[in-house]
Amino acid sequence: MSKLTILLANSSMENFYHALVLATDARAMRWEVFVFVTSEAVILFTKKRNGKTKSSLGYLAGFFVKFRLRKLGVSKTEEMLRKAVEMGVKFFVDEIGLKLAGYTPDDIIDKVELSGGVSFLQEARESDVVVSL
Repeated sequence: MSKLTILLANSSMENFYHALVLATDARAMRWEVFVFVTSEAVILFTKKRNGKTKSSLGYLAGFFVKFRLRKLGVSKTEEMLRKAVEMGVKFFVDEIGLKLAGYTPDDIIDKVELSGGVSFLQEARESDVVVSL
C-alpha cells in the first residue's frame, strides 16, 4: 500500500485546505495517510480554535476566494477535517508545538494524537510521498 506523509507547519487557510485535499484524495486512492502538525498550525487542531486561520491573500482577495469556493460547493475546512478523520487519515499534533502555543493535550480535538519529531521522521522515511506545507 502506498503511503503519504504531510507536514503542516503553517496555519494559513490555503495550506490547511491543501493538506486536507491531498489527505482525502490519497485515502480515496487507498493510501495510508499521516498528517503531522507542528509550529503555528497546532492551533488548527485545538478545540479553542475559533476559526483562527489566516490567509496570505489579504482581506478582499481572501473574501473573494471564500465566496468562490462556497459557490462551487467546496466544503469548509472543518467539514473536510471531519471527513478526513472518518476516512482514516491519521493526524498527529507536535507536543512541543502545542505547549509553545499555550495549549495542553486536553485542548486538541478528538481523534488527533500527540507525537514528536521522531514519529514524523519514522513515518516520512517509510513513505512513498512526503509533502511539507
